[in-house]
Amino acid sequence: MNKVSCPYCQSEFDTKEDLSKHIDRVHHGSGLLEGDTRKY
Repeated sequence: MNKVSCPYCQSEFDTKEDLSKHIDRVHHGSGLLEGDTRKY
């Protein structure tokens, strides 16, 4: 399975959902970058 990398800090995650959670927590909710529109 391919890992997905954070565009901000290059951390790697197993799923886009994990990446989105990381972005929400660490990079102040910029999850729209990955197409996460759940909270909008």
